[in-house]
Order: sequence, then structure tokens, then C-alpha cells
Amino acid sequence: MSSWAPTKYKTTNWSTYNDSLKRRGSLSIWFDPQMVWIPPPTGERGRRQHFSDAAIQACLTLKVLFGMPLRQTTGFVESLLKLGGLSWEVPDFSTLCRRQKTLNVNLPYRGGTGPLNLPIDSTGIKAEGEGEWNARKHGGSTRRIWRKIHIGVDEETLEVRAVEVTTSNIGPSRDICFANALPGSGCAHAA
Repeated sequence: MSSWAPTKYKTTNWSTYNDSLKRRGSLSIWFDPQMVWIPPPTGERGRRQHFSDAAIQACLTLKVLFGMPLRQTTGFVESLLKLGGLSWEVPDFSTLCRRQKTLNVNLPYRGGTGPLNLPIDSTGIKAEGEGEWNARKHGGSTRRIWRKIHIGVDEETLEVRAVEVTTSNIGPSRDICFANALPGSGCAHAA
């Protein structure tokens, strides 16, 4: 019995192949000059925030995409804004760290053509504590904290339509109500 081997491709058009490899490394990042980087006054008492949620979200998105620490992210965003000819101030790393804890990310809604079929799935992530193997072997600490992430995906467009993070004691996904994420969902309870 012969073993499986991947199909070998022979490149015949090297110039097209080289161009396609170069395009894979191409990177374009645009900042819209009309973007609200500094939020308008809210009319509430106290000091207003120096940077809008959109500015914090843009910085944190770049941080996650490129896998950088917060200090490197601020330098990266500074250089991108400088290259783009924008004289915006960049949030420092402590501002990013503080604001990422309470940042509300709104997923844009593009309506489908028919009724909404929303399959929901959940997964667990560890928020605090050492590895499971270490805990089993050495009788680790009881301070292991888990969170559940519940994700609802539009079956027609394959867009993530709802995300909810709960504690680990919340039951199966059917018990989750995405009332604040889905307009007009009509849920009777909130998770």
C-alpha cells in the first residue's frame, strides 16, 4: 500500500508567481481623516475622555493583529499616523491598558435578505491560574478562573452577529440572550 503524498506543482510562469508572492506581503492601513479620534464633550460632570472609543479600538486591533505589547503598539500607531500625515495624539500604553477593560465593541450590522438563523456556540477560556496539567500533578491552587465566550454567527452571511462573555457557571448556549447585541431580539432574560 502506498502512502499519501502531497501533489507537486510545477511553476511555469515565474513572473506571475513572484508577483503573487509579493502581493501576499503587501500591507495597507488607512486611517479615515473624518474619524472621531477625540470625543466631543458629553455634557456630563467630570473630566472627559481624551481619546474616543474608536481610537482605543483601532490601537488595540493593531496590537492584536501584529501581536505587540502595548508600548510597541503606541510607537507603531504613532509611526502610522505620521506616515499618513495625521497630527493626532496617540494614547499611551497605560491609557490603552485601562480602557481595554471597559471598551464596548459594537459589531456592525448588515441585514440579511431573509429570516435570521443564528447558530450559537460556546468555548471556554482560562482567565487566571496555572496550567491544568500542573494543577492535576501538583494539586494546584483553587484560583483557576474560567470564562465562557458565546458566539452567534449569521448562517446566511457567516458574519459574527453577537458575542457574549459570561462566567463559567452559565449553562448551555441556549440560555444566553444577546438582547444588547441583536436589535429587536425580544429576549425575556439577559445573561
